[in-house]
Amino acid sequence: MISTLTRLALLVLALALIPACSGGKKVSPTLFSESFNSGFPTTNWTTPVVTGSASAAIDSGTGFPPPSLKMSTTAATSSVKTDTTSSFNNPSVTISVDMAALSGGTTSSGSVSILDATPAVVASATWMNAPAQITFHINGGAADNIVPAALDGNFHRLVFSVSSSGVATWSFDGGSALVTQPGFPAGMLKVELGATFGAGASPSFFFDEITVTTP
Repeated sequence: MISTLTRLALLVLALALIPACSGGKKVSPTLFSESFNSGFPTTNWTTPVVTGSASAAIDSGTGFPPPSLKMSTTAATSSVKTDTTSSFNNPSVTISVDMAALSGGTTSSGSVSILDATPAVVASATWMNAPAQITFHINGGAADNIVPAALDGNFHRLVFSVSSSGVATWSFDGGSALVTQPGFPAGMLKVELGATFGAGASPSFFFDEITVTTP
């Protein structure tokens, strides 16, 4: 029969081995999480700035999983945007957004923009419908990178990250860095979601599962 002391020693040993058995995976602290399950706008977002007949509203049938935030319009030449009410300190920050688009004939775009404290756009991922592609950009001289992205309602993961050494990157669907910019200025960042619509039949853009973690 195993003694009580022996059992206690085995328990301590088992607890010590748990990180090794799980691969020692570190969980990143979450600074912000948004799935749009509580409506929009909530205290997480500013009141949308709208021109023309554009709108930003919850779509209960679309998402990853549903619901999601849908930006669309009912008439030509309009726009809508909203910002996080919270700011996030960088370096050592990762901002992730799931985004999708549905077809429309006019030249339009949906975007995920990273704002500094002024606020100015310092990085962006812009999804155009004509041609159907996403352009990834970081201020400071880094060359833009463009990836094809069909307007078929499928969600794609857009990730902006700034390392502890100040290297900023954009990545797409878990792939390697598309754009890399060293020396990215430290400071507070916000996330802006937006869409701009031209004349004619317009596409719709969807945003979901937005997270900000460190690193």
